Amino acid sequence: MAQWWSKPVIVETRKTGDRLTISSAERAAEFMLNEWPTLEDGQAYHTAMKALLAVQQGKMEADEAREAFLAALKEGDIYIFEE
Repeated sequence: MAQWWSKPVIVETRKTGDRLTISSAERAAEFMLNEWPTLEDGQAYHTAMKALLAVQQGKMEADEAREAFLAALKEGDIYIFEE
């Protein structure tokens, strides 16, 4: 079940210049698990994963997890076209 965000996040993919629009906590979790462009996964990455899981379990609002996801993107130096 997708928990939709009030505003999508548009990020660069592993292929430079390609954009991906992420509109839900579920899609963000898939991106982090399967498409994360860097090998690094710091504290913000782990915090975001926990937040996205909490949304899927109904324990957190989707937009709260969106903020954690943005922090993980910034920590990983992943280009954000629109936040």
